[in-house]
Amino acid sequence: MNEPRLFSIVREADATGISGTGHVLDGVIFHTGQVVVCWRSNFGSITIFENWEAFENVHLKAHPENKAKVMFHD
Repeated sequence: MNEPRLFSIVREADATGISGTGHVLDGVIFHTGQVVVCWRSNFGSITIFENWEAFENVHLKAHPENKAKVMFHD
């Protein structure tokens, strides 16, 4: 069984103007493949995704202009 994998998102731009730039999100990928993320904004909302692909499609591929970088903390 795989250990949880921690990651952060750092981005240069914010196309929506909602959550800002810099270190904007922390997350974990669980052994089930599910991804849980917590935004570092004032609201700190938490979201659960079925898998990495679902997270990536919504938060990385949908806004390439943000120049987001995934930083894994292995």
